[in-house]
Amino acid sequence: MKNLKPTSMLFGAVALLSLALGGCMVQVEADVPEVDITQHDVKFEGVPAAANLGDVSMTKTFSQQHQRLELPSGLTTEVKAMGVTFTAKTGIDNFDFIKNMRVSMSDGTHAPVELIDYQRVDGAPSTNVLTVESANPVNTLDEWKTDTAIFTVDIAGALPSGDWTLDVSVRFAGKIVYKY
Repeated sequence: MKNLKPTSMLFGAVALLSLALGGCMVQVEADVPEVDITQHDVKFEGVPAAANLGDVSMTKTFSQQHQRLELPSGLTTEVKAMGVTFTAKTGIDNFDFIKNMRVSMSDGTHAPVELIDYQRVDGAPSTNVLTVESANPVNTLDEWKTDTAIFTVDIAGALPSGDWTLDVSVRFAGKIVYKY
């Protein structure tokens, strides 16, 4: 009597199982590496009487042109915003004046999706580079199926009296699933 090796038995079992299942479906998954999309020198108008007003809010919208994402059938894709990084450029030395900040993204036809919602913690260290991780990354695939993504930054706090600029970098990651 011949002794069967464990690998031979495993291959045999897989072969029998595949015959029994007939037309089984195969699924392939791949993670897409993180990508940063940066808008440089986003300009905010100063609030001249800011010192007398206390906390105020401001909204700034900018668009990012990109190639329309068109996917073949059978492909399921996620593109999630993992976080946003703000870098102080001109007119400000740090982000200590911000109390609340929200960033959303839209394709211009659907309701905007919230990417981050930031509340400054009392006593947080002073910084000129502020990175905010998404508490609940949302799928932004629909926003990439157009030629333009629209980003909206809502800021509240003791805003600077003079004009200021910053760079906004949104970090995206994804997953692709193909079934056949």
